[in-house]
Amino acid sequence: MSTTDAETTARPRSRRPVETIVAMHLGFVDAFGFVLLGGFFVSSIEATTTRTGVALGSSSWFVLGLGGAILAGFVVGVVLAAVVGRMWSRRRVPRVLLLTAGLLAAAGALHAVTTTAPPIGFALALAMGAEATLLETGGLLADAARSLTDRLFGRVPRHRWVRYLRLWGAVAVGAAAGAAMYRVLGFGALWVAAGAATLAAYAFRNSPTDPTDAAGPYALES
Repeated sequence: MSTTDAETTARPRSRRPVETIVAMHLGFVDAFGFVLLGGFFVSSIEATTTRTGVALGSSSWFVLGLGGAILAGFVVGVVLAAVVGRMWSRRRVPRVLLLTAGLLAAAGALHAVTTTAPPIGFALALAMGAEATLLETGGLLADAARSLTDRLFGRVPRHRWVRYLRLWGAVAVGAAAGAAMYRVLGFGALWVAAGAATLAAYAFRNSPTDPTDAAGPYALES
């Protein structure tokens, strides 16, 4: 096996812990936000886009304002993470996780001042937009099914479908944990999420980053 082949084989294995933890964390906060905001996702942004569009069509102005705040926060979070990634290209993963933790803590501090949904939704979406630059979780189950079908025809590397299924499962487990934690701790569950992101940043402080990978070292392959 050549050096390039070995690196290609090793790289997915080395990133499994990072992407699995990130997927679980995204699911956790998404479920927390869904329960807190009455049915709005702060990470599964396509669903929020659809609900915002429905609100626009039905003239539901409060729902439209909340959805718009979440969408705006998500976009700004992505931009912030991109800036952090450029400033610390070789420590992108831990820096973005620290940014996520800081933004979640800011959302917690904001909640002490106001419980109005749009500002809280904006703050939570800021954090999720930043973290989502490490791992795109949209369509994981569909990707798993498509990759499994492609594998049956010998078109993709072995076990790629298992990876998509693993990440989908991690999101589902994280979502269940987030909903359960909210039931026990209420808004205090947000501090669990902020602490988890901080611990993950420390645990993955030496995670290798490929600065030439424009999609990010933990983005899903197309």
